[in-house]
Amino acid sequence: MRSICFIGAGKVACTVGKYLAEHGVPISGYMDTDMQSADSAADFAGTRTYEDMSSLVAISDIIFISTPDDVILSVWDDLKNMDIKDKIIGIFSGSLSSEIFSGIESTGAHGVSAHPMYAFSDRFSDYRQLHTARFTLEGDDVAVAIIQDMLEHLGHKVVVIDPENKTRYHAAASIASNLMIGLYDLSLDMLTDCGFTHEDAVSFLSPLITKNVTAMLTSSPADALTGPIERGDTETITHHLEVLSPDERDIYLPLARRLIDIAINKNPGRNYDAMIKLLNETT
Repeated sequence: MRSICFIGAGKVACTVGKYLAEHGVPISGYMDTDMQSADSAADFAGTRTYEDMSSLVAISDIIFISTPDDVILSVWDDLKNMDIKDKIIGIFSGSLSSEIFSGIESTGAHGVSAHPMYAFSDRFSDYRQLHTARFTLEGDDVAVAIIQDMLEHLGHKVVVIDPENKTRYHAAASIASNLMIGLYDLSLDMLTDCGFTHEDAVSFLSPLITKNVTAMLTSSPADALTGPIERGDTETITHHLEVLSPDERDIYLPLARRLIDIAINKNPGRNYDAMIKLLNETT
């Protein structure tokens, strides 16, 4: 079985290393400019730390550069001057593609990006739920085939995409994960403006959010859509727009226009002309 090392010992590397070690994948070691971080990740995964990159690379078949995105290129610049023939060089980045490995063909190595669609929050407990993660791969055919085989053997759903779609893919994940938090936070603020305590705002929104998310995931956005836009209630939307601040309208309007498209597909016989006119003319 191929051995894996991690250059960079943050949450993702710590979690993935522990998870793979628990499933019998040999972890050859960690290195990081923060030796305390490297030591804790290595101890957690039952392996050791290295201070010399070439020594770690020499004993590893698969090398994941698991640093922050803005450091990956400098690590690659060091790696490509070493003997990495037939080795797999990987990144976990959601936004960067394997094309960051410029000149990799001349080294004889194979580049891959393996992004787990998973929200990492705790370096020492997330590994317990990592079996639920889906992985998106792109890169060299040899590397993709090897990493895909490993992940599917562990029971993961894997989708392979083209490198040019990587940033759009990551934006989609960010909308579903990160930006939803922004909408929730905005809703909390608006309810507290109305006199709710924070605790009451959370308790009122929680079942609404949970029901809608469950409906979206078990059926479709169209089936889950309810409310004044779906009903074509232009008067209510007019009142919403009147009480929103300019910044709040900037968030509300593009999402409302998106919902109009969903509503039209759901109710092809319903007239949404007045709603469309209102949303398009409001700034």
